[in-house]
Amino acid sequence: MTAAEDGQLKAMVFPNQDACEFYLASVGRFNVEGYIGWEELESAIDASKRTQPTQLSHSQIQSMLESLGAEKGYDVWLPANDRKRLDWSITKQFKPHKVLPFSFRLVERVMEEIDVIWLERGSGEPTALFEVEHSTPIYSGLLRFNDVHLVAPNLKPRFNIVAHESRRAEFVRLLNRPTFQTSGLREICSFLEYGHLASWHSRALNRQTS
Repeated sequence: MTAAEDGQLKAMVFPNQDACEFYLASVGRFNVEGYIGWEELESAIDASKRTQPTQLSHSQIQSMLESLGAEKGYDVWLPANDRKRLDWSITKQFKPHKVLPFSFRLVERVMEEIDVIWLERGSGEPTALFEVEHSTPIYSGLLRFNDVHLVAPNLKPRFNIVAHESRRAEFVRLLNRPTFQTSGLREICSFLEYGHLASWHSRALNRQTS
């Protein structure tokens, strides 16, 4: 990590509607929704004792992301073949959105391959896109995001790579490739690691049952 000319590290926090993000210049964006405030920190610590993120399956990660989107008031979409694999034992059941909005027509084939999409209820505008890179290359997810960003720049969702903490360095290295710097994807793509997602999801479930 390299400091700026004045010797400082440039960092910013963006309190977006879908998730709070931490930005570190020349490194990237990271979802920090689960780490804000003492109450949330204590909740995350408790959740980490109950949850083993490394044992979560791809479908369970999708289930958590879908549940979080529904809890935040979004319509949620995932590929048709994945809907029957959702794990209702770890989250509250809901009905996924079954049809992609007309505004996706230019990138429909790419969007149909994305693991989870949060849509503004009523308008169908995409708010957040998630690619779960459980064992697949992170680069493939970034390329899909880049295609959406270049072909349909009028769509302005947040892009999120979801993976194990051990893949964070790979995410940073790939996102700093010239192609993603030039397209601007580096500025709008975040990393969300499994342990953080599990804590965030645990907090949402606690709100639902309280």
